[in-house]
Amino acid sequence: MEKLREIIKTHIPKDIEMLSLKIDSRSSFIKITIDSIKDIPIDKTAALAQAIKVDENIISSFPDGVRLEVGTPGIGSNLEKDFQYKKNIGRKIQLEYQLNSNTISNTYLLSDANEDGIIVDDGISKLNIDYNNIISARIKISFD
Repeated sequence: MEKLREIIKTHIPKDIEMLSLKIDSRSSFIKITIDSIKDIPIDKTAALAQAIKVDENIISSFPDGVRLEVGTPGIGSNLEKDFQYKKNIGRKIQLEYQLNSNTISNTYLLSDANEDGIIVDDGISKLNIDYNNIISARIKISFD
């Protein structure tokens, strides 16, 4: 698995980060989730998938062929990396986080993001929340 991870990483451009990799050798299936500070066009994910699929190391690891899926996080996916927060500044965020010994869950406006955490606005005040206190964070999609 680690060998395949390293092979796949060699194909991923520097401006894109691999968020997850799932390999099921029994069903010859690889699922890769990628993201970037910039939107990733579908043709770029398709080219990445093709480059991985024709890699000789991948072919030799799956001699009967491999099913490969390369995509970006879907709507409602949990934010994991600081750049994901940065690219969603100005959007509403459904946030669950620890404050002292309490778990807080609310919808906020994501005002800013940096290396340490985020700043959210609840309409009354702004709150600073460290990344290590965030349990889950999802962009809230609304059709107003």
